[in-house]
Amino acid sequence: MNTICIEYSGMRPIVQEAVSKTNKLLQDPRFYDNVARHSWFDLSTASPMEIAVLMRNAAFKMEVDLYYAISPVKNIDLYDDDRNPDIIHMNIWKLERPVASICNTLLHSCVHAVNARHGNHYFGHGDTTLAGKELTAPYLIGNIGEEMLDGKNKYNVQLEHDVIIPGTRVIKDHLRTYEY
Repeated sequence: MNTICIEYSGMRPIVQEAVSKTNKLLQDPRFYDNVARHSWFDLSTASPMEIAVLMRNAAFKMEVDLYYAISPVKNIDLYDDDRNPDIIHMNIWKLERPVASICNTLLHSCVHAVNARHGNHYFGHGDTTLAGKELTAPYLIGNIGEEMLDGKNKYNVQLEHDVIIPGTRVIKDHLRTYEY
């Protein structure tokens, strides 16, 4: 099965484990069946079945890129990068949570990346505010994956997005492996 593959070249064990588990989910036909069986997604012009098919047939790589949000006390999980939707920018301050919850975040970003490739549909969540986003495809598909991994979605992560203006410099994770 051709599918999305997430890569992480860093050395943080929790991210390594989350990437491995998410990649396994992305290879599991049951994951796509669960997405397709959902009744609807808010703000979506595509049906759950169409989204499941688009995701299942997607064949591209994504990369996890860790960064430090400006404030460690804000509940910021990630930021979306419209210019590079294949890069998952996750806030290092928010890695102290269950692996299944981090997988939820990775799947959320996968939905955005697939949507970026299919401009004839929209299945995002609008802006970066939290209000009214919990029934959109990125949030619910992330929740579906989290439930499959831990048996329940007791965390129901509300992913707060950082607002990064293009060209803004952010502090990156230096715990990475580099080839010379």
